[in-house]
Amino acid sequence: MNRKPLHTGKSLQQRLSELQGKLAELNAPLSGLEPGRISRVYTRHFIKVNRQLFIPLSLYSIRVFDIPPTCRGVRVGIRTVFPSGNEFNNIRLVGIGRDYLELQGKGKFPSRILFPLSQVESIYRSTTHRKK
Repeated sequence: MNRKPLHTGKSLQQRLSELQGKLAELNAPLSGLEPGRISRVYTRHFIKVNRQLFIPLSLYSIRVFDIPPTCRGVRVGIRTVFPSGNEFNNIRLVGIGRDYLELQGKGKFPSRILFPLSQVESIYRSTTHRKK
């Protein structure tokens, strides 16, 4: 399998600028989940959600909704530096940026989860297969 298409060459800020206006759920240390629309993405360091400025590279993860699912990608498991249980032990990796990973979210509602690389401890090949 050719994994080169997974490499986007984009930074997290660049990817978020493409998702401006989308509904997002920010998972931040000590503050839990912050849902809202990405109203502005600044060139460097900040995004604006619910009239607050956030530093994306300091967040645990950013889940962005209303993105159609894709068939491309690789099933992997992700270990995070924050407690996540088995939430990411069988998930589709769909993009690798300069400073983030992009995963296709599980569940009824199409979403993507963006992880700053500083929040990822390891990536491993998933041994759990999805039942059809």
